[in-house]
Amino acid sequence: VVGIYLVIQPFLSALLVAGVLAIATWPAYERLRGNLRGNSTVSASVMLVLILVTTIVPIALLAEAAGENVPALFSALRDWRADGLRVPEQIKSIPIVGESTYQWLTSLLTDRTQSAALLQRALEPAGKLSFAFVRLLGDGLLQLLLVAFIVFFYYRDGERIAQLTHRISRRLSGQMSDEVLSIVVGTTRSVFISIVGTAAAQAIVAYIGFLIAGVPGAFLLSVGTFVLSVVPMGPVVLWGGAAIWLYMQGEPGWAIFMAIWGVAVISSIDNFLKPLLIARGSTLSLALIFLGVLGGVLAFGFIGVILGPVLLALGVSLGRAWITTRNSDVPEATAATAAAVIAAAAQSENEADTKSSPGGDRS
Repeated sequence: VVGIYLVIQPFLSALLVAGVLAIATWPAYERLRGNLRGNSTVSASVMLVLILVTTIVPIALLAEAAGENVPALFSALRDWRADGLRVPEQIKSIPIVGESTYQWLTSLLTDRTQSAALLQRALEPAGKLSFAFVRLLGDGLLQLLLVAFIVFFYYRDGERIAQLTHRISRRLSGQMSDEVLSIVVGTTRSVFISIVGTAAAQAIVAYIGFLIAGVPGAFLLSVGTFVLSVVPMGPVVLWGGAAIWLYMQGEPGWAIFMAIWGVAVISSIDNFLKPLLIARGSTLSLALIFLGVLGGVLAFGFIGVILGPVLLALGVSLGRAWITTRNSDVPEATAATAAAVIAAAAQSENEADTKSSPGGDRS
């Protein structure tokens, strides 16, 4: 067993993600296979192409937009610094610290030596972060290809895998095997729907915010928000960058609006909508769903968004079944114990009466 785990451990995340994807999209696969006269191989191939198109095309569009706009961003930075950096007057209105903060920022930005040193200190970690992001993107693409390869076989051989899983579950959990599998499938689909639904909601509100603030390329930025929403704090990169761009364009008011919209609307959706969508298809309460998502991410990384609620749902279900079984046994045991105690007390009383009677004394 240890040897098997060591062999599959490097591919465990891809196996789990592919399994989640197959479970969540299995109804669509079955409908497609029915339209293709039950040909599992062709149906699995079509599903694989659809998955690759819906994941790679948005990433490609985002990369193309970034490649076109990054040079313009650096050019705007140079022009912004050459024209002189201005601090928004609105900072003065901040209670207590507004005036001192405004003066400190003004002195910092007017002193070219100090601002250059600050920019240099900021660019060093930014360069490291960019390198890490590129490496992470490359790893993510490799993982995506591996997941696509695995999910093809999950689709094609899904029925045999389901039968084997049911046998293993019945051997491990006995009569609860059907309930356990139902919880796993239901919670997994709910989590998948919550991830996609939350990403779509964040993309829509981000698109609205970009349009209101007059940010160019609002549609591509909203597509990028949809893609990055699966990463913790991912959309911040886009709406935060839009806020910085607005400020550099001499629109501090719209920059502040974009920052507030990003914090209060775009990013806050993930905090309440995702647990709410998961709870619709799970037996867990909203509080346990939230704890499952947060604890799962801390324990297992991104895949913990799914593993956390699934494991909690299984634990709660097994605990309820155990308590129910124990409670159903308690009345019978209590009645039998009470009958035995009453019989023993009656027998002791009869023996005491016999000993205290005159006939009992003569004997």
